[in-house]
Amino acid sequence: MTAPWYVAFEVKPNQFKVMVEFKTKLFIDGQWVNPVLGGQFASYNPATGEILTHVSNSTKEDIDIAVQSAKACLYSKNWGYASTGAQRAAVLRKLGEIITARKNELARLDSIDMGKPLREALADMNDAIDACSHFASLAEEQDLKQEEEINNNTTDFITRIRHEPIGVVGAITPWNYPFLMGIWKVVPAIAAGCTIVLKPSEYAPLSCLLLGEMCFEAGLPAGGLNVVPGLGPDAGTPLSAHPGVDKVSFTGSAPTARKVMALAASGPRAVSMELGGKSPILVFADADIDGAVDWIITGILWGSGQV
Repeated sequence: MTAPWYVAFEVKPNQFKVMVEFKTKLFIDGQWVNPVLGGQFASYNPATGEILTHVSNSTKEDIDIAVQSAKACLYSKNWGYASTGAQRAAVLRKLGEIITARKNELARLDSIDMGKPLREALADMNDAIDACSHFASLAEEQDLKQEEEINNNTTDFITRIRHEPIGVVGAITPWNYPFLMGIWKVVPAIAAGCTIVLKPSEYAPLSCLLLGEMCFEAGLPAGGLNVVPGLGPDAGTPLSAHPGVDKVSFTGSAPTARKVMALAASGPRAVSMELGGKSPILVFADADIDGAVDWIITGILWGSGQV
């Protein structure tokens, strides 16, 4: 049994009926596709414990197809090494417009799928829109710095700096900020000209699937972002170990991070990790103490203590 094209789910915030649609296939090479092995996993509504839908489960076969698609896009004439910062910025600014237009829909979807209050989900969407604008500006600045000549105090040779994408990025995101974490990994990679294979958390995968479609609509070429939902052993493990992936970016728990790092080391490939724990906070003598206390409490307790 294959996953449906989309599922319509009815919610009634403030007694108003709203229809929220979400798609449940894999998004690879600019298309909605079924997984090779046809597997599925259940996605639950955390507010009720009931099953929302069944989502396609990626396996190593699908990961391989997604990575090959990303690799082809990386070396194409339209993206990757051939792209300019201005071209990438145009995609990101368009993506910001699309998210703005669909902000309420995306927020409701994250609230249903992950369980956070709607007001927090809406705040996540605002952060996502800001990220698109911020990294679009950085992409444009990169053009100004491209081929910058460095004074090396010799006439024997010339030294220039060239900024290039690191390659195919394998991104693995957690459940607690489903769409925003996807944005924080995908948008900087797009700004740099990379291509991405994104595995969202199996606990809240639905908004990230829409992110794949929205990036394609914004002008990102097919294969630029492939979204492969799935269970950790089925999808996360082969993505972390895939020889075609040049960098792995992971946000989640320390135990899973150890497994991801060990798999990535077989490349070897670049790895970046964002793990749990609390950061030290320094408050100096000239600080606004009331303001500092407010921000400390916010930093510790926002998102049920996950920030």
